[in-house]
Amino acid sequence: MVNQCLAVFEQRLDNVAEQLAGQPRQEVMLSRMQMMVTKKLQELMNHNLQPYGINDTIWTALVMIYSSTERYIFPSDLSYVLSSSRTHITRFADEMVAKGWLSRREHVEDRRKMILTLTEAGVALVEAVMPKQWAVYEAIWQDFSTAEKSQMETLQRKLLDKLSSFNAFPPADSTAVAMCALCTEIKR
Repeated sequence: MVNQCLAVFEQRLDNVAEQLAGQPRQEVMLSRMQMMVTKKLQELMNHNLQPYGINDTIWTALVMIYSSTERYIFPSDLSYVLSSSRTHITRFADEMVAKGWLSRREHVEDRRKMILTLTEAGVALVEAVMPKQWAVYEAIWQDFSTAEKSQMETLQRKLLDKLSSFNAFPPADSTAVAMCALCTEIKR
């Protein structure tokens, strides 16, 4: 199914190229494939975690706390590691506290700060699920050689570095912006 979707997308790109010159076809394809890979990978991870009542974001949060020396983390640090808003972290923390995997307490020296600590039930969950997650990762990457995986990692890091520092957007086309505004006004 994914390859069929990609084939349709490629055909549509070819149609665009016939109508409008200058398309960076390979760059568009690489970007679209990256988005599809990300979506499919997240679907697989979430499917594997579904029987435990968690998703990939909660799983990653649990692992980040598990990997901390004393098995605790500040919500702001968790927000940073997960690249998620503090509002989302609060919601995830509430869910994990309700399920008994985390406890929440005030910091001794600064009562404005909260500390999220993995409970014994949280530790047991991570230790029970971790081997199953590792098996999924191994299955996903089993057809790639060590050299290919190293190359993929290098290229992904390069792409991530580029995306992290990217700020060179071309200016918006004023005619197109005006047309969009006009369409919005007409629909009202």
